[in-house]
Amino acid sequence: MDNLGGSERDNETLDRLIGALATSQFGVFSRLQALEEGATPRQIQHRLAQGRWDSPLPRVYRIVGAAAGEQQSAMAATLWAGDGAMLSHAAAGRLWGIDGIRGTRPELWVPSPRNPRAPGIVIHRGLRLDRADRTTLGPIPITTPVRTLIDVAGRLEDERLTAAMESVFRKELGTPERLAARLRALRESGRPGAGRLEELLRDRGAAALESSLEAKVWTLLCRSTLPRPVRQHWVRTPGGPYRLDFAWPRQRLALEADSWQHHGDRVAFGKDRARLSEMVAIRWRVLVVTWDACTTTPRRVLRWVESALQHTAA
Repeated sequence: MDNLGGSERDNETLDRLIGALATSQFGVFSRLQALEEGATPRQIQHRLAQGRWDSPLPRVYRIVGAAAGEQQSAMAATLWAGDGAMLSHAAAGRLWGIDGIRGTRPELWVPSPRNPRAPGIVIHRGLRLDRADRTTLGPIPITTPVRTLIDVAGRLEDERLTAAMESVFRKELGTPERLAARLRALRESGRPGAGRLEELLRDRGAAALESSLEAKVWTLLCRSTLPRPVRQHWVRTPGGPYRLDFAWPRQRLALEADSWQHHGDRVAFGKDRARLSEMVAIRWRVLVVTWDACTTTPRRVLRWVESALQHTAA
């Protein structure tokens, strides 16, 4: 009576079918899916009692021994919440790999009036989620990177929001044009953070930033009274073309966001030093700023830039 798949499957066939299903869904599956594959309630209970399956959420089962991880947790949460549920907000941002987004708990958008509850899962409800904001990441239903960015905008300070937005563009998860279009479409909803996103998008310039440190530097410069630099500016030298993080071309002044991860070995360090020497040889001046300098002494960083620009003007 509870078996939607018809007659009871033999155990070997059932295990093969459920195993394939679980493999395609990061080790988890719903009770409804098991029934549709031909499992009976008795067969389900028998596997739970044997410890071959367990139940991380109500009506959701996991093959014991399947590798745990954020994808498995996300898949289990969407199966538990049912049709129409989408991974969203910070949980979606983490799966998309968007910079600057933190958190550990699954977050779901579910259509109203449904209001499922489970410990550790954050639920967001709404009357509808536009088709333009829905997609899948493998088997996981999830909000698009652009919609995810809009949803988390109200939680992030400008620096982290800039880093998140730029990573969406840099990783080709979305485009500035697409973000602008969705912001216009959602403006009437009064979504938190949308106005700030529009402002950051308007002021960003053409080229995507390459790291969270660059986003930090850009935010610092934008909050100052200094003239805005050109982002990702290319310069030709006798040693080849080089791209500068930030540049004031008329003054031949560059600002480089320097982190250890970009030259953590001798070869990379040597290439970076040669690059700086090539720039100096053609009479460019290059200021180098680190994460610590931006964080602990931001006024000093701005003073370096201001002094260098004034010196050039003199």
